[in-house]
Amino acid sequence: MARHRLIEDMEVGQRFTWRRSITHEDILATIRLTGDHGGYHVDEAFARRAGFRTLIAPGLLQGSLATKLGGDLNFLAREMNYQFLKPVYAGDELEVAFEVVSVEREKNRLTFEGAVTNQAGEQVVTFRATGYMPRPDWGIPIKPGRP
Repeated sequence: MARHRLIEDMEVGQRFTWRRSITHEDILATIRLTGDHGGYHVDEAFARRAGFRTLIAPGLLQGSLATKLGGDLNFLAREMNYQFLKPVYAGDELEVAFEVVSVEREKNRLTFEGAVTNQAGEQVVTFRATGYMPRPDWGIPIKPGRP
C-alpha cells in the first residue's frame, strides 16, 4: 500500500493540477446542495438581463474544485479565501492548479495559492488555502471503493 503524503513530503513550489468539464447536472447538484437559488443560476432570462450569456454556475462549484486536490493530499483546510473573477457555464472545461507557498513543518501546516482557469485560458477564480497535513501516526485513510 502506498504511503500518502506527509508534511515532510511537501516543498514550496510544488504544483498540483487537474481538469474537469462542468455539466448542467453539476450546476443543478450544486444548487440542490447549497440552496443557492439566485436568479443567475435558475432563471435564464434574469441571467441574460444581468449580462450573462445564460445561467451561470454558483461560485462554490468552481471554488470547490480545489478541494479535490486537497483531498488527494489529505490536506485539511482551516481557511480558504476565494476571488470570483469570471462566470462559469455548463460546458466549460476548467483546470484547477495550486502551488505550495508555505510549509511550516513544526506546526504541520501548509499554505497553497492557486487558480481555476477556463478553456480560453481566463482565470475564473483565484484562491488561497491554509491547513494541515496528516501525521504519520494517523495511518493511511481508506479511499472510497476500498475496504
